[in-house]
Amino acid sequence: CGGCKGSIVGRIVSAMGIRWHPGCFRCTICNELLEHVSSYEHEGKPYCHLDYHETFAPRCFHCKTAIIDERFITLDDPALGKRTYHEQHFFCSECGDPFLAPSGTTSRSGELSVSGDGDFEDDNVCFTVHKGYPYCEACHVRLRMPKCKSCKRSIRDGMRAVEALGGKWCWECFVCASCEKPFEDPAFFLRDDKPFCEPCFSLMLRNEV
Repeated sequence: CGGCKGSIVGRIVSAMGIRWHPGCFRCTICNELLEHVSSYEHEGKPYCHLDYHETFAPRCFHCKTAIIDERFITLDDPALGKRTYHEQHFFCSECGDPFLAPSGTTSRSGELSVSGDGDFEDDNVCFTVHKGYPYCEACHVRLRMPKCKSCKRSIRDGMRAVEALGGKWCWECFVCASCEKPFEDPAFFLRDDKPFCEPCFSLMLRNEV
């Protein structure tokens, strides 16, 4: 017998490549009989379903419960170290939307690894990590990108913009205070903290003479 090491006469339980007395094949932790229930092996010892997953399964960083027989996320960020999440518990820290669409009727299991700021290779879902929290692209842009001084919208990387008068502006929002047309080049004339194009500024000067 794999449990008591004694001889077996009568019924035998065959598990883990070993033979057991039915009364000896028990969970290492709770001592439950495992003959008629699901059992798992770890380092040569038998465990019941509950104790095996409570002891050895990865735990979701969000809900702190064991992750069992389903797809889960492993986030490996240089600043955070390794974290694991249930698939639907890996969501934006601002809006709460999950980074992965619900599985629906499709059976998905196993580990999906992600490193730092990036995207899922097979799901094409983007996110970014900032100060220990993951954010979706929309919230990242809204919270961390500079805002246009006129329209208050976020100015994304790569967008044509103007930096002037103590702020940042969308190119089309930085206009002459008189004719309200965008400047053809970054040069402008300033009066009363307002920008003016050369024709409008010249007209103002002539009217003052």
